[in-house]
Amino acid sequence: MPHGTPDWGLIGPISVLYGLDDLAEHAVRAGAVSSWDRIGHVVFQDNFKEGTGAWYSIVSSADGTVCPFTETALSPPFCIRLVNGSGGATYARMRHYLSYGYRGQVGLECSVAYGPDIEYIKFGIFSSLPTGRQLFYVRLTPATGDLDHGSDGVGWTNFANVGVLGGNIWQWRHVKMVVDFTTGLFVRFVFLGVVYDMAGIACDAMVALAPWHWYVMIENDSSTADQYILHL
Repeated sequence: MPHGTPDWGLIGPISVLYGLDDLAEHAVRAGAVSSWDRIGHVVFQDNFKEGTGAWYSIVSSADGTVCPFTETALSPPFCIRLVNGSGGATYARMRHYLSYGYRGQVGLECSVAYGPDIEYIKFGIFSSLPTGRQLFYVRLTPATGDLDHGSDGVGWTNFANVGVLGGNIWQWRHVKMVVDFTTGLFVRFVFLGVVYDMAGIACDAMVALAPWHWYVMIENDSSTADQYILHL
């Protein structure tokens, strides 16, 4: 496809023709799942067309669920519905284990929609190496708009506020976080197009734990007996 000229018309010479073997730019303009990647550096992407087969799902109680859902899918036919269990301090979690080890900057990008009164949504990028483990977790509290980094084990520290946004399972919000495995530092968090600088914020560093692995995580978390809905 031609590029180097405005989308609304060809007012100058075409500089390059993309071949059919490189459709990254075309995919971006056509509304691809990974809108940020124009140069082919997508490690993994999923529109859940095949369900949750590429994910490891965890629920903490018998009435929690992680399952395909069609009614509100952003990229039809499916999205994934995560419902935490009842009984208090429950969660529904999805992890995708990456096939290879990565250094440098790595990002997680997704869209979420959540029901009213949802308590916490957690986003995570994790690595385990012989030199130790790195946990990069961000927690969004929709009721207050607070963004926190940390973990349940060491506690949470606020770094930004996105404003209070009511829950609506039909309204999708775009999320992106970027971390650096080489430096052990967060880079940035993006919510609804607003960039929140996280430069200088360190991950939670822990002792090494075999086997060596890397994963990304999304979690619907609650400390009460109520059940909440998160769509991914």
